[in-house]
Amino acid sequence: MRDQAADFAKDWLTLALAGLGITFAPHQWIGGMFLALAGAAFAMRSDPEQDQRELWLVMLGAFLASHLAAIAIPIWLPNAPVQAIMAITGFFSRRITRMALRVAGLVEARSDRVADRVIDRVLPPIVKED
Repeated sequence: MRDQAADFAKDWLTLALAGLGITFAPHQWIGGMFLALAGAAFAMRSDPEQDQRELWLVMLGAFLASHLAAIAIPIWLPNAPVQAIMAITGFFSRRITRMALRVAGLVEARSDRVADRVIDRVLPPIVKED
């Protein structure tokens, strides 16, 4: 057991990915990441960006979305091919990001009501005794 832990500690890439939440083989994550970035680039060609800065935002969004998918897929769908899910997530990353921003905006618009409901559930009502 001790020798296995020492061998595992020598592989810095596996340790780094484990720190990022990746529990499967590093070569699968790297392959999935390349597929996700390729999917984002392919999707970007169908809906071109306005300037060069948006290219990097799309790539960053694809990286983050596919990385989060790589963390979640082994938990929810253990037999699903991780690289395919990462590629699909990279392809749809722009749409996923826009949807998440819209949901965040709706939550922000209703933040007063949301906060009131959370406070009402967490804190008991004050009862005045006469």
